[in-house]
Amino acid sequence: MKVTAFLFFAAALCFPAASAGYGYLDAIGMGSQLPGTDAVSHGFGAGSSVGVGGMNLFGNPAALAGSGSELMISTGVNILKQSVDDGLGKHTLTFAGLGETSFQAGFSTPAGNLALGIARIRDYTYKGEYFFIEANPEPIISGFENLTVSGGVWEAALGGAREIAGGVSLGASAGYRMGNIDYEYYWHHFNESIEDSSSSWSREEGEFAWRAGASFDLGQSAIAGISYASESENCPSLISAGVLFGNIAGGNPGVGAEARIFDTGDDKAWSGTVFGGIHPENNLYFRGGIMLSSRGGTESDAALGMFLGTTVNFSRFNLDAAFNFGNEGRKSGVFGFPDADTINDIVTGFGVGATIPL
Repeated sequence: MKVTAFLFFAAALCFPAASAGYGYLDAIGMGSQLPGTDAVSHGFGAGSSVGVGGMNLFGNPAALAGSGSELMISTGVNILKQSVDDGLGKHTLTFAGLGETSFQAGFSTPAGNLALGIARIRDYTYKGEYFFIEANPEPIISGFENLTVSGGVWEAALGGAREIAGGVSLGASAGYRMGNIDYEYYWHHFNESIEDSSSSWSREEGEFAWRAGASFDLGQSAIAGISYASESENCPSLISAGVLFGNIAGGNPGVGAEARIFDTGDDKAWSGTVFGGIHPENNLYFRGGIMLSSRGGTESDAALGMFLGTTVNFSRFNLDAAFNFGNEGRKSGVFGFPDADTINDIVTGFGVGATIPL
């Protein structure tokens, strides 16, 4: 059994898991898409094609045009609850990993806007545990195995944008994606005469990456944007497009929508988000969004996500906070439980950050 399990995990590393989920399939595939790269975009449902008030260095770099000089610092945590029904009962586990985390700085110059920074763009955190049963002659729990995955992918980049004419802005950024994903597998039988088994391996990311985009002023406080992010070994390419009504980036009320497509090979993962923000007080801003996403294929249901965020303005800086909740059901693809009937992943994310004018 332990040999079969190990071979299964080794083969699973070649499976091109999709990008919109969180959990086992992402831990052995291309990782989990994080809810934005700062606490502002997090609260809008990871909006990246139009400027929503975040730095946009790791979204649509064209949205850097017209922004002021500022520093953004953010960090967060993701908490996953996995529930598996294998016909004998429901089995759950809960674990946490590092969420959206970034350090970005933007500068306004006469020639255009520049930005530089580093951000965590994908996460691989997972901890699975499975107790296996043997007939002896009655069915009994005879041992267990677990798989622990840690690490993520970071991107460091430098970018710029400029309005060229008639409300049209172009932008681009380039940098380096890097990361290390570590896997540890352990197998134990309660029979002391049977030796334990363990193995560990890792994957590394280290590639050049680039992003490009355009932003269009449609008039009447409406903006449209489209952007592209290149692929690398552990990150799929991404095309996103959206439209925004109202100066959300300036802290005014507004609404918007965005669609994203991830190229994961044979299947295309996608997400669609509707978001908006209100400004009830001079120093208080609320934002939120609803996302529908799919990792592609026929084994997973479409996942529904909810995002909320707020900004409190102080005299010298803004304090940003965000929260997200998502739920995805699947019929296959989980550590252990070869006869699983249903699998349900619930992810909750929290993020905090500060925006400091320079």
